[in-house]
Formats: sequence, structure tokens, C-alpha cells
Amino acid sequence: MPSASSPHRKLLHSLVYWAVQRCRMSESPCRLTVSLKGPAEPASPSPLRVSVSDTGVGSKLEEFLELDDLARETPVEKWDGTLLITTTGINDEAIYRYRFNLQEELSSARFTKLATTYKNHATFSGTEVCLCLSNEADADDFILWLVGFFHKILVLRAANLACELFVEQIGSAESRNVCLPQYSDDVHHSVMASSSDRLVCGLKDYALSHGNTCDNCDTCTLNRDLLKIGTGAANNVDRRKAKGLHVEVVILIARTASDLSCWTVNCSSTKVLYFEDFVPCPISQSSFDVLVSIDWQSYGFKLKGGFIDDEGNAVLEWDDMAFARVDIAIHTYLECAMQECQGSQQDRHLVRKALKSALSHLKADHAGDFLSCHGQRVCAFCFLSSNIMQYAFDFSVN
Repeated sequence: MPSASSPHRKLLHSLVYWAVQRCRMSESPCRLTVSLKGPAEPASPSPLRVSVSDTGVGSKLEEFLELDDLARETPVEKWDGTLLITTTGINDEAIYRYRFNLQEELSSARFTKLATTYKNHATFSGTEVCLCLSNEADADDFILWLVGFFHKILVLRAANLACELFVEQIGSAESRNVCLPQYSDDVHHSVMASSSDRLVCGLKDYALSHGNTCDNCDTCTLNRDLLKIGTGAANNVDRRKAKGLHVEVVILIARTASDLSCWTVNCSSTKVLYFEDFVPCPISQSSFDVLVSIDWQSYGFKLKGGFIDDEGNAVLEWDDMAFARVDIAIHTYLECAMQECQGSQQDRHLVRKALKSALSHLKADHAGDFLSCHGQRVCAFCFLSSNIMQYAFDFSVN
């Protein structure tokens, strides 16, 4: 399977990231739609047609210049560097269309303005970016990645943002369609619900669907209330400008394999969900360093080790884990979309603070389940002493 460095994946990730940020900048509820249409046969010469659209603020063409490096490292036979961009701002009188060729060396020839359509006093905004990618032999893997990537976006339950994914594979005999709408089995959150509460809701759904399908497992959903949850947050807000970095962490525990019958075999590792600015991302090195340096033993966990896999996910491996499953989500985001981050040192400090807060919350709410190693030894000693005293008493009576 291609790694996270696949040009197709990088390209889709960038386009979705900017679309989400444009929606965050809007003052109205927005919709993000990603659609992919291609042939069912991998050997077909027909391309994969991709569309990423949003109803956020109109885009600035300078955004797409950031794809320069990606265009250079992508072979022309995989992507010709052409984007078809349709965009309009809320105060614009027209809908503007452009052809943008990133493979073109001359800057004056990169942008071609296409036909303009006037809005006739209608009030709306949004952007659609269309492109064609080669239908590689790994197209099915790419589609599986795209479905998984979008499924992770839904974990955040971002306020005022509805998300949709449509995949259509057309063959000579039949068509295969995938539709991934937003859903939740929890009570519908109001627009005033905190992003942390939304993340809890989304992580529950993600865990109960075993992280890789659109449908919740019926057996696991019946045991939804048995999940143990710890949340933590930290921020460094510049109050003068109302800007700053926020970090939210949610830890979800299925206590034993008998709690959730589908998890009959304890999972000895955790693939951490990591988000930046409301989009799934490869974990930063600074955040990974925090994960593996936390004193997990003081919270009742035994960390054996950790690594970053080929797709940029942090994987934590547990030793003698008493839980059926551990899910962790980390979300770092800036108060204002499109704002530049100030560096990894601040990120590292806040991730550590939020993670320790989530672990402390988990331990406080379920003290008997999350004892430190010393606490476990004390409990074991007390239990043994009690048994010995009971045995001595019974022996003396007899």
C-alpha cells in the first residue's frame, strides 16, 4: 500500500485542508463535499476525476501556489499539474473560473481566466477545485485511504460544518458507489457545544465502528455507556488579538474484553488519531516525543514502546494491558484559520499539559481502574494480607 508520501494523498490532503479552513473563516454554516469518479477496472486508461468543494469564503489563488513543490515531485503521467478552480466571495457579483497549470514554468502562463458567470444579486460564497489523476494500479488502495481519511474528519464533529464524501466507480456491467455522510448515535449537539465534547462524541463513534467502517457495530453500541473517557485541554491564547494555539485530548477505554464482546481479544496497541486545524494529519515529531515520554505507569498503563508508521500515525504498544481497547485523539488548532503557528516548542508544552490532564481526569473518575504500579502493588499486598488473616482466623476457630 502506498505511504502517506503518495502524491495523490498529499494533493487531496492539501485541497481538503484549505477547504476546511475557508469554512472556518465563514460566519455561516458550511458544507464540504469531496467526490471521486473513476472506472472500476484498474487497467482502464480513464482518469480519476476528483472534486473538492466548499461553501466557505472564496479562495485566493495564491493558496494554490503552495502546491508548487508537490507538482514538481509528481510525475506528469500521474498528474499534469492542472487545477480547474471555480470560486466566489460573499460580496462578489460574479462566479470566477480559472485554469491553473502548476507544471507551467512561466508565471504569466500559469493562470488562464475562463468564462465568468454573474450571480444576478444572489448572495453566496464557495470554491470548487477539480482535477484529474491517473488511474494507477493502486486506485483501490487510494480510495480506501480516502474513505478512511474522511471517516477521521467526521471524528471532530466540527461546528457549522457538514461533510460528505461520494465515490463512484463505473464499470461496463455495474457501478459501485460509496456515500459517507456525517452521523452520530449520541444526542445531537447544539452549535454551542464545545469542540472537546464534539471530539468525545466522534471518537466514540469511531471506536464503536472499529475505526474502519461507516457502520457502528450493533453489539458494541449496546455497551456504549460502559466506555471510560478522559478529556484534557490546554491553550496559549493571546488575549489582545484573540488568537492562540489550542490542544484537546480525548482518551477512551474499553475496560475489559467482556465489556464489549466484539473486542474479545485485547488490543495491545493504539493508533493515535492526530488532527491539526480540524483535519487529520501525520503526527508531529514534537507531539510523538510527548506521547512516548509521559509517565504512563503513574496512571495505570504500561507502555512498551512506540513508533511512527509509514502513514505518519503514532502507534503506542502496551505491555500486560488490562483493557480491551485504548483510543486516543489529539487535536491542535489555531484560534483563527490560516494563522501561522509559532513553533513546535509551544506545541510540545501544550500537548503534554492536555494529555496529562486527560489522564488525570480518567484516573479521578475511575480511581480503582487506573492505579499506578505502586498502587497496584499496595492493593495486591493488602489483598494477600487479608487472605492470610482470614486463613489464620479460620484455622484458630477450627
